[in-house]
Amino acid sequence: MGEAGVEKRRFPRYACDLRVTVYMDTGVAQTRIAQISRGGCLIFPALPSYKTPEVKVSFALKEGDPPINCKGEIVYNIKDRGTGVAFTEISMYNQERITEFFQSQPAEKPAGS
Repeated sequence: MGEAGVEKRRFPRYACDLRVTVYMDTGVAQTRIAQISRGGCLIFPALPSYKTPEVKVSFALKEGDPPINCKGEIVYNIKDRGTGVAFTEISMYNQERITEFFQSQPAEKPAGS
């Protein structure tokens, strides 16, 4: 997606590599977050099959930090692209933690897609 796609996003996305635990109706997956914003994340590789789109996710922004625990909904699941999760229940405090952490990282830039 080009620059126009970035402008349509509600929140900037940041490239990252965070460990995440995803709780689904079919079990628990230990995987990675490849992109994140205040409003959701991209999990890569894609999650295994599931029955309902509701998930719980738990991740830390850096080792030693308290985890961010929130609920989300899978909005897409594409084998080669990953799983897009929109956060449905996340505190304003945790949204601010995400934004402040990535804005304070000099090498990180918003992800283009």
